[in-house]
Amino acid sequence: MKTFQIFSGVLTATVLAGSLMSCSIDAKVVVENSSDVAPKLIVGITIDQMRADYLYRFSDHFCDGGFARVIDSGYSCNDHHFGYAPTFTGPGHASIFTGTTPSIHGIIANDWYVRDLLATVYCASDAASTGVGVDGIDLESALYGKAGRMSPVRMISNTIGDELKLATGLKAKVFGVSLKDRGAILPAGHSADGAFWFYGKEKGHFISSTYYVEKLPQWAIDFNVSGEADRLVDLGWDMLLPVDAYSTCTPDNNPFEGAFKGEIRPVFPYDLKKLKEANGGFDILKGTPGGNTIIIDFALATIDGEDLGGDEYCDLLALSFSATDYVGHRCGPHAIETMDMYLRLDLELERFFNALDEKVGKGNWTVFITSDHGAATVPSYGASTGLPTEYWTSGNMKDRIDNSLDDMFGAQTWISNISNNQIFINEVACLDSDVSISEVAKTVSRLALEEDAIIMSITEGDLASRAAVDPIASKLFDGHQPGSSGDVAFVLKPGWLTYGRTGSTHGSPFVYDTHVPCLFYGAGVNHGSTFETTLIRDIAPTISAILRIPYPNGTTGSPISDVIK
Repeated sequence: MKTFQIFSGVLTATVLAGSLMSCSIDAKVVVENSSDVAPKLIVGITIDQMRADYLYRFSDHFCDGGFARVIDSGYSCNDHHFGYAPTFTGPGHASIFTGTTPSIHGIIANDWYVRDLLATVYCASDAASTGVGVDGIDLESALYGKAGRMSPVRMISNTIGDELKLATGLKAKVFGVSLKDRGAILPAGHSADGAFWFYGKEKGHFISSTYYVEKLPQWAIDFNVSGEADRLVDLGWDMLLPVDAYSTCTPDNNPFEGAFKGEIRPVFPYDLKKLKEANGGFDILKGTPGGNTIIIDFALATIDGEDLGGDEYCDLLALSFSATDYVGHRCGPHAIETMDMYLRLDLELERFFNALDEKVGKGNWTVFITSDHGAATVPSYGASTGLPTEYWTSGNMKDRIDNSLDDMFGAQTWISNISNNQIFINEVACLDSDVSISEVAKTVSRLALEEDAIIMSITEGDLASRAAVDPIASKLFDGHQPGSSGDVAFVLKPGWLTYGRTGSTHGSPFVYDTHVPCLFYGAGVNHGSTFETTLIRDIAPTISAILRIPYPNGTTGSPISDVIK
């Protein structure tokens, strides 16, 4: 007979030898072998815009205790992908922790158009919440409206942390930390004890929302006034290694990277004190290694302040490192700045893992590392080497399609919005002209394909049938939510971007955006690796299986069985 009991947040099975009695035994199982001990803390790490190839390209210069520690002693999924598009930050973080795709969890982009509102909404915005820890901050200057008015209410499925809370009678503690609000909020989930994100500007503080707390905990207040943001700005940013170590990167001075405001060329060293005022105050840290350092610092303060991993119930800490995304957008995947950012992050991970050994106990914690999306080669750089990469904007296409529809069906404003590579048709115009949306959508899809940049265009009505036979269409299908997504979805040619001439971005269904790292390490994790394809939606059920708790309620992924000890 087996009995089950929650111990360190995990359902532990015990075989009662020699007994056929149908009864339950209220006893905790003591396991002597530390490799079999249930984790006391789960740390979910998302490294924003980290392509899978970075683990190999930069590995010669990694230290022993960061990425290498996880790879050498943990489990690596080497062909790990997002199974949907668009590949953006909001959907990526939500998918990792819900175990499903935008079609189910509802976070279909960072910002998306809402027909009924005739406006765009942000994935973490919540007018019912107000900022916490924002005293003295100029709220009206904050991106996406007032700082702190954020929560996970737009995400319609739950997370690993939500299920962990339920499995432990709400005794498990769950927190999210990031430079970006969405990077803290969506992974932490609906029932989290707290989510904290960095508001640079005037003070360089971490803030939160009344969705979680009415005031910042004292430990967070103490951190905010510690002067850490000032210290990191004062450090500046220079190359960690001699320039020869970056031989696989583009030269430091090249035309494919964007510069900080106030500098003539984007080259080392960066005097952050000098650049600070012109670049949003302490927000300058978001695009430098200091942004990763302050996340580690605040994460350790969270562990100490909340005693994470300190009792019999497993806790969860979701960390998202956003500085890697900011440097990728400014400089691209092949810049010295990008490589240096990851080498320094590697050292920060070593510091963090060593601290976990000390605070939680070696063998008592589990970590997974992944990313929310990859990034494309900078098209201007790619074109300079002979690659078929280019830039495109939807502006001319909208005018051309509107004019063509006027000729066919009469003068109307036919297109309500084009965003996230989706076209929204004006339903009122269709009613006024007595033409069906599906007929207009088919026409729009055909007209979109006349664009030199567009390789695929599919109506919402045709998406399911195309998805059954086309792997790219299948990704669009899993990223599409009827009633919220557009009437026509289109795909640019591989390597083409809607972006500026410097730096890079993401969002496509192609491998440079979908192929990301997936590493597991610690209690409950086997040692090994696989080149079998795994998907981002498989991470949450894998962690749930390690914890022996229910999967998040919208899960469409499956546990990666070889990971689990």
